[in-house]
Amino acid sequence: MRLPLAASLAGYDRGAFADDLIAGTITALLLVPQALAYALLAGLPAQVGLYASMLPPVIYALLGSSRTLAVGPVAVAAVMVAAALGPYAGGDPARYLAGATILAAEVGLLLALLGALRLGALTSFIGHPVLTGFTAAAALVIIASQLGPLTGIALAGHGLLAHAASLLGGLGRLHLPTLLLSLAAIALLLLARGPLVHGLMTLGCPARQAQILSRLGPLAVMAAALAAMALAGPQHAGIAVLGTVPNGLPRPTLGFLDPTGWRALAPSAVLIALVGYVESVSVAKTLAARRRERIDPDQELLALGGANLASALSGAMPVAGGFSRSVVNFDAGARTQLAAIVTAVLVALIALLAGDALALLPRAALAAVIVVSVAQLIDPAHMREIWRFDRADGSAMLATFGGVLLLGIEQGLLLGVVVALALYLHRTSRPHIAIVGRIPGTEHFRNVDRERVQTQPGCMAIRIDENLYFGNVGPVQDFILGAIADAPDCHDLVLIMSAVNHVDSSGLELLEQLRADLAGAGVGLHLTEVKGPVMDRLRHSTLLRGGGHPPCPVHRSTHDALRALAGSPPAPPRTLEKTG
Repeated sequence: MRLPLAASLAGYDRGAFADDLIAGTITALLLVPQALAYALLAGLPAQVGLYASMLPPVIYALLGSSRTLAVGPVAVAAVMVAAALGPYAGGDPARYLAGATILAAEVGLLLALLGALRLGALTSFIGHPVLTGFTAAAALVIIASQLGPLTGIALAGHGLLAHAASLLGGLGRLHLPTLLLSLAAIALLLLARGPLVHGLMTLGCPARQAQILSRLGPLAVMAAALAAMALAGPQHAGIAVLGTVPNGLPRPTLGFLDPTGWRALAPSAVLIALVGYVESVSVAKTLAARRRERIDPDQELLALGGANLASALSGAMPVAGGFSRSVVNFDAGARTQLAAIVTAVLVALIALLAGDALALLPRAALAAVIVVSVAQLIDPAHMREIWRFDRADGSAMLATFGGVLLLGIEQGLLLGVVVALALYLHRTSRPHIAIVGRIPGTEHFRNVDRERVQTQPGCMAIRIDENLYFGNVGPVQDFILGAIADAPDCHDLVLIMSAVNHVDSSGLELLEQLRADLAGAGVGLHLTEVKGPVMDRLRHSTLLRGGGHPPCPVHRSTHDALRALAGSPPAPPRTLEKTG
């Protein structure tokens, strides 16, 4: 098994260790409030978030190719866990917790298996537009789920609409102290994100340090909220607090081996694994690019798989790479994966020693941390940009967005994936095909309908701008035969394959049928600019070896093909008819 950490430590010195120590400490300070909040978001005891922040980051540090990715509980995965376990557990807390560990184990096994088979490319089925729509809608669902803790109103039902209706119906039960605390916490968090950075820089603080300090806003809110609860007295002014948080480390468990939940939770685990992986690798690649480092997607599958298996063994929940924590880790100067180990050790110390203090933490403050954090996932400007650039991508994004809000987390994501694949098949089944001609005085060829070009008498050059596969052989055949039928003087057809990256068996059959049809009409078929991988597949076919018809000539370039055909004789009488 490859250990990227060993390579990262080559040439390691005291300076690098100091940087990792500082970055790991700062990241731990941010991770603790997030871990507690995201465990509650998933419907689990708060300490489960801490358990998921100890052993999993250590395993990722050993196996992961990113030097700065901070692994632990994340908001989107947490709400997906809640959506999966609500129907599964049926209100049984023990079954709920066991289900979380089963999900973590299934996510870990799936990712590890994909990594072992080097199938990281399969996760691309969740495209960027689908992920954008999903995360925006999931953020709204998460915010709606926190309206209860923010207001002190007990919400009923599941989903955005149910929570909104429950909130409106329960306005008479609004708890004013809870609402005021929530608003104050949100205001402090928002103040830390913008004005605080500007103010610190005005006072002479370097931009990097100002950004790091601003991102520690959740820690400041926790400290202020704990102080407020201490001043409020033993009744805490009626504000709900976290309650007992047991001191100690997680005990290894094999409860996730219970087979009764594996089949029921497997579909949810697949979606959590895919979303968590795509989100994690996107963050890792973004940060690695800033330092000109490389991320190995298949190694990331193994690392995240191992981290989730470690989370299951710890009795915790699925984990992934968090964006805000990873950025803080990066900005704080983390040099290697050892920073993640420092973070894990500090979280473990807090879990051992600070349970009594954390018990006084108001649930409203944690809800404020969640709301302000996930609000960043909603980016209307980017969504408008996707819609304007490509209506098909925009449609898949909106289908996912609406599906998550109206149907549910998992159903909405599946709807988005299906719509995206259907639109892709629709688009590629109607490929762009162009008759081209030479730009005067050059060897470049362009669409006759777009440029002023020269065509060669008796020869027609057609460019196919798509792979040849079962979904588009009909339209391609109709276009080519129709173009030839409209050109009675044509005796040679040059098929430009520069944009064709793959030809399946249906595409090969199309080419062989075209050769036969055109030969019967006195038209020769020529291929040009065939890419190497495509040529490797065609080389052993009857199209190029012959078989009832002469082998189809292949030319290196369109210019070479037309120059070779410049002296070809005129075509004999033909019977080819236009078919489309």
